[in-house]
Amino acid sequence: KRPALSRKLTQLLSAMEDARTLLIVLQDNPDPDAIASAAALRALAHARAGLVCSIAHGGVVGRAENRAMLRYLGLRLHPIRRIDFSRFDRIAAVDTQPGAGNNSLPPSVAPHIVIDHHPMRPLTRRAGFTDVRSRCGATSTILHEYLRQAGIRPDTGLATALLYGIRSATHDLGRETTRADINAYLAQHE
Repeated sequence: KRPALSRKLTQLLSAMEDARTLLIVLQDNPDPDAIASAAALRALAHARAGLVCSIAHGGVVGRAENRAMLRYLGLRLHPIRRIDFSRFDRIAAVDTQPGAGNNSLPPSVAPHIVIDHHPMRPLTRRAGFTDVRSRCGATSTILHEYLRQAGIRPDTGLATALLYGIRSATHDLGRETTRADINAYLAQHE
């Protein structure tokens, strides 16, 4: 039996209603938490809303382990400078926010969805759906909770990415770690 959907997950799924496409925007130089979070949102959006997802960023994926993670997950990131935003029904910012200075989202483009673990930015309040938990150690933790609540069991690749995203963002659970981060980390071992 599936658990009852949380209020936040219900709101997130409502933000995806009547859409066919979703653009997930990451920070310019995405780290493991951002990459894992994007993969998790893509899985959720596809499974629960039937959306076709694309992922974009503005900088480079410079670290070898981050490039390996993209290959492992089969993710292809698109340069944001080549994105025609009008082709997407919904836009999500993940592990970043509008006006944060670490992404290349044009000021004229307001995301519909923002999911992040950094402190709330003023422009984020314009989004139709926000889940910004600054006390949480990783955005991967938030996306893990959504997958679990939606009854979606991550495959081995996604579970590994979420685990690594949490470990990376919290410095092996040693920095800004909450009980939710620990629970999400341990769940990836199930």
